[in-house]
Amino acid sequence: MPKVIPPHGRRAVRFNSVERQQAIENALSTALYYVRQPNTTATMLHAATGRANRALSLLKQACATTTSVVEG
Repeated sequence: MPKVIPPHGRRAVRFNSVERQQAIENALSTALYYVRQPNTTATMLHAATGRANRALSLLKQACATTTSVVEG
């Protein structure tokens, strides 16, 4: 069976609930840091968008995990 490589060469990381919460808070904090800078550039906005998207992905994983635990 061929080895499947995740997009951008990233490996899937499994978090426990505390680690996931820390990662979400860190991603959102970093995004806000970039946006709040007085001289925000397009590059910084792009980075902030990436961090916010990361937080959303982690929130989606948390919801899926919570739903599977509740239903299962």
